[in-house]
Amino acid sequence: MKKSILSLGRALNKVDQKKVFGGTKQIDPQIPFPCEFPVLAPPPVGCKWVSTGPCTYKLVCKSLDILI
Repeated sequence: MKKSILSLGRALNKVDQKKVFGGTKQIDPQIPFPCEFPVLAPPPVGCKWVSTGPCTYKLVCKSLDILI
C-alpha cells in the first residue's frame, strides 16, 4: 500500500527550513569532554587516534607503509 507524499505532512518553506535544527547539538568548546570517548577500533601498530576537535578523531600513522 503506497502512501501519497502529500499525506505525510506539509512542505516547509525556506524560512521554516532555516528554523529546523537537525543533527547533533552544538558542542560547547569550553567543556573539556563534551561527549564520551567513542569506542574506536585499536589502531594498527605505529598509528594512533588523534583528537581533531570536540568529539572527532583521525587516525595518524608514522608511515604509509604501515597501512599497506
